[in-house]
Amino acid sequence: MSTYRTCILWFFLVILHTWLFFEYDLGLNGFIFSSVTIGLITWFHKLHKEKNWLLGAGAHLVIAFAVFWHGSDEATAMYHFSFFLLAGFVFSIPSGLPVTFLNGLIASLGGGFIAKLANFIKEDYSNSVFLPKSAFKKAYLYVAPITVTLLFYLFYSAANPDFWLNIALPDFELNLGWLLYTFVGFVLLCPLFFPWGLTTFTAWETSLPNELKRIRSKPLNSDKLGLKNENKQGVIMFAMLNTLILLFLSFNILQIFIPSLSTANRNHSEQVHQGFETLVMSIIIAILLIMFYFRGNQNFYDKRTRLVQLATVWIFLNGLLALFTCYKNILYVEDFGLTYKRIWVFIGMLLTGIGLVLTLKKIKYLKTNLYLIRQNSWVLYFVLTSYVVVDWDRLITWYNPNFAQELDMNYIISLGRSKTPYLNELVKKNDPRVEAYKDKIQTMTLSVNYGAGSWRSATIDRWWLVEELAK
Repeated sequence: MSTYRTCILWFFLVILHTWLFFEYDLGLNGFIFSSVTIGLITWFHKLHKEKNWLLGAGAHLVIAFAVFWHGSDEATAMYHFSFFLLAGFVFSIPSGLPVTFLNGLIASLGGGFIAKLANFIKEDYSNSVFLPKSAFKKAYLYVAPITVTLLFYLFYSAANPDFWLNIALPDFELNLGWLLYTFVGFVLLCPLFFPWGLTTFTAWETSLPNELKRIRSKPLNSDKLGLKNENKQGVIMFAMLNTLILLFLSFNILQIFIPSLSTANRNHSEQVHQGFETLVMSIIIAILLIMFYFRGNQNFYDKRTRLVQLATVWIFLNGLLALFTCYKNILYVEDFGLTYKRIWVFIGMLLTGIGLVLTLKKIKYLKTNLYLIRQNSWVLYFVLTSYVVVDWDRLITWYNPNFAQELDMNYIISLGRSKTPYLNELVKKNDPRVEAYKDKIQTMTLSVNYGAGSWRSATIDRWWLVEELAK
């Protein structure tokens, strides 16, 4: 497609961006804009058969719908993050997610626009995409005569003021904010039509394989000795770590049946959260150790079987430890209800479990460390995409009064406005647990903004909230 038509599509998307978003919060406008953008870019660059683009664009649409559904701060942050990814995918489809985001971020924040502007300035006027060469020749014929004629008209008007044409123009107030926002739109959307990125770095990253290849060279005694000693060191280390984690798991299970073994002065919350943080850190270190010992030619060492077995057991035991942490968190939720920290314990354990499975796959199928980073980045992206789809405030407010043994009303009160209908139900049922909070709940109900607002910023949650509170 010609550059002229490309610029028309670019201008169209910029105008749509300004019309939908200027002076409006994210809501329905985000979902409309993302749907139009993805459809247009997919068609323009013929990306309908590119797997990475379909995954990234599909996740962005899910996030855009989450913004339209809830309009939460988390969904808004993910919306902007995923939008930067689109520009990165347009530049280089095969790149890993971290490099894609880096390219998209730099390009969308001015790199792409500056590069395009510099390229346009360098072009010879005869190759201009906007006007043919003949147009420039005709313009050249008229510029000097028109300029001189206007100059003399100013002289004559100065000599006789009545000769000056007093044309009444309509009142027009220039909106600098609108102009600035439109300019930002031009910068932000430029790399979607004129791809730009870190070419050399991206080419290097995409050239790195996911599968390990044996490095064949003339063997030296020092190389053989290095592999052998490294293998032995890994066997000793994983044997010791497996013994330690097995003892730790056994001790934790015994504490459930023999409470007297718990002598540390910590409540259940501290045990769960500190245990979670320590576990995540230990598993990250475990994965880094495996990445170290299963790199390069160590994967092709003929006596690696014992090391593989011990590393597999290590991964399995770490998985059991993650499940045990989930079990303790479930007990805690049953007693005290859901909170964001407890929800993130479950999410962290999910990410940990998937990370361990991918690490096992790396060992079994001889994958590179870069493969592990690429796959885990996609997993994190999809998990966070799923996270913003859920209205956790509403879930917590529904779950805790109905299932938790103890209800922390101060925490419930601190949540977002979507909690209000559930609290009103408790007030109507004369639930004694909310007796002391009736005035606060009534104030929150009255403070909910029923204003119609603009359809651009509308969210499904706002419509639901208005309908529920009107009952």
